[in-house]
Amino acid sequence: MSVQQRLLKSLLICFGIFLFIHLLILFNPNVRLGFFGHLVSLLVGSGFTAVGMFAGDSFRRFVHPDLIMARDSIDMLRKRVFWLVGPQAIGWFVGYLAYTGFMRNVMGLAM
Repeated sequence: MSVQQRLLKSLLICFGIFLFIHLLILFNPNVRLGFFGHLVSLLVGSGFTAVGMFAGDSFRRFVHPDLIMARDSIDMLRKRVFWLVGPQAIGWFVGYLAYTGFMRNVMGLAM
């Protein structure tokens, strides 16, 4: 899979997650962002988290061990699941933190 395909895949996943989050925010009476606030939040949030997820995936591809040793099957399952989704999830979370900082400090919108 090429770099562009991996970046597009992470962007589509993050866009879907943020679309779901914004549907929840849209019906929350305490949050008033307006149309452009929701649009900017959706696009910026998808972008920041996609870059974080892509960075996590690149990190995973670089440091993924060739051999995983475990004591039992549950330990092996935990390690395999971590190396399957762990770095991407950590990258998504770091991207989400950057998104909230950007929206609060640059755009002046408190979520």
